[in-house]
Amino acid sequence: MTSIVSRIPGQSRWPLPVLLLYFVPLLLMEGCHAAPSGPESDSCSTLVQSRFFGFFLSSSVFPAIPCSWTLQNPDPRRYTIFIKVTKPTEDCVPSQLRTFQYDSFLETTRTYLGMESFDEVVRLCDSSAPVAFLEAGKQFLQMRKGPPRAGMAITDGDADFKTEYLVVGKRNPSMAACQMLCQWLEDCLASSTSNRPCGIMQTPCLCWEPPPLPPQPPQLSEGENCYHNGVYLENCLPSVKESRINVEINGE
Repeated sequence: MTSIVSRIPGQSRWPLPVLLLYFVPLLLMEGCHAAPSGPESDSCSTLVQSRFFGFFLSSSVFPAIPCSWTLQNPDPRRYTIFIKVTKPTEDCVPSQLRTFQYDSFLETTRTYLGMESFDEVVRLCDSSAPVAFLEAGKQFLQMRKGPPRAGMAITDGDADFKTEYLVVGKRNPSMAACQMLCQWLEDCLASSTSNRPCGIMQTPCLCWEPPPLPPQPPQLSEGENCYHNGVYLENCLPSVKESRINVEINGE
């Protein structure tokens, strides 16, 4: 068996402190399950591509810890992702689920580029709002279930929640997508408060008919009489003949 301990000129073996400095970080990285993994990780992960609508239950997507679910936007310049999360009714563990969007993931350094958290928007364990909505415009949106905080028990999936998603075009969105998105927006605005604003900022759909224009006052065209029933009408342009008559009456 080949030894993994290299020899250094002038020394028979590496000293013990040097070996510890080399191996301890590797052991820590191996046992650290809280470290984020990208969409191409070999661990428990799901990557959804070329899908414009769908849903999942957390019990099927997050069977273990850690697990991740990632939705890819086919083109952030042309599409926007919308998410609806129906929260669990019981056995919810705070900070066990993270939701965020990002532009790309560097596998070499295991770094998210352009990462933006949605944890304060989702608030999975906030029972005062049973449903949460959010809007994402970057390349990827990820939901990650990790271990709870120290001292909290790990649940076995009782805190089940449902996630629905829509990928809607910014121009000429389909009627079916707009019908669902407008219903989401209505529910989102109805449940929003100053401390918990709606997570949908704007939509490409016309969700409500524009209010009708107020009635305009009657306006006569040129050549009609501006004096009607003893009242001079506003926004009226008198005819040349009428102006001439007024001049003759006033003696000008």
